[in-house]
Amino acid sequence: MSDRWRAVLRAAAVLVFAVAVTAGLVTALRGQDWSVAARILTPGSVGLVAAAFAVNSVAMVFSWLSWRVLLVDLGGPVDTVTSARIFFVGFLAKFAPGRVWTLLANIRMGASAGVGAARMAAVYALTVVISTLTGLALGTVAGLAVLGRTALVLALAAVPVVVCLARPDLVNRGAGRLARLLRRPPPVMSASGRGVRWSIVAQTVCWVVAGVQLWLLAVAQGAPPLRTLPISIGAFALGTVAGVAVVLLPDGLGVREGVLLVALATVLPLPAAGVVTVASRLLCTLSEIAVAGVAVLVSEVVKRRQPHYANAR
Repeated sequence: MSDRWRAVLRAAAVLVFAVAVTAGLVTALRGQDWSVAARILTPGSVGLVAAAFAVNSVAMVFSWLSWRVLLVDLGGPVDTVTSARIFFVGFLAKFAPGRVWTLLANIRMGASAGVGAARMAAVYALTVVISTLTGLALGTVAGLAVLGRTALVLALAAVPVVVCLARPDLVNRGAGRLARLLRRPPPVMSASGRGVRWSIVAQTVCWVVAGVQLWLLAVAQGAPPLRTLPISIGAFALGTVAGVAVVLLPDGLGVREGVLLVALATVLPLPAAGVVTVASRLLCTLSEIAVAGVAVLVSEVVKRRQPHYANAR
């Protein structure tokens, strides 16, 4: 195939990706109940809502750090600007229907930075395993807070995380089994114990901080602060993991809300729980688009201004 046709195919692939992501973003924004903004943004709650937006933005940074630990661990240093560009372009891809877009975006952006496809695929698989395990483990917190001692058996869901901290090689095996389940070649690279542990820690912090976002919105609607905190953290983590399992809907649209509504209804009247649930989706969508968009824009500016980034293109 000639270089000209390769360039045409690359341009076509970029165009298809851009259209898919744009369509996903439009669908995500149009699907929001914007009327909920008037109900959540009362004079006494503006500060809490603003704090929730900021907190969710911080959670995204920890998600990136968890991913970056694995990226560096599997093949050597990747500078901050490049890793942020790869991650956040892939992050925006999650709004497109289907989970394949994120991996394809990571591989494409990684290739432009000299990071091989095998490495990007391994990072993706390991990230899915770690985020799922930590999300399920924190989900038990919500179950324990709602059901009390009768749900102590749910604590068993935290055992895999503890085991993986002690035996990080099990995460690599889990990534291999995930690949086989999806009928894909298993990762050809394995993360070190140190890399897996730090990724688990960063992802756990990400879930906790993201749960605080939901907690702030719930408190703004009158939920009891102390009781609502563990429920918010656990429910958000569990709901997000459940949403990831639904491949056809952009960002698990609707699945996470179902989990949050059930959990929040234990600390708020059902109408208020519904307001918080919808407001959380709206706020998360806006903050994710804003943070990812700013990160990609800043990385592009830095890349164009600094010669060593431009030459790596």
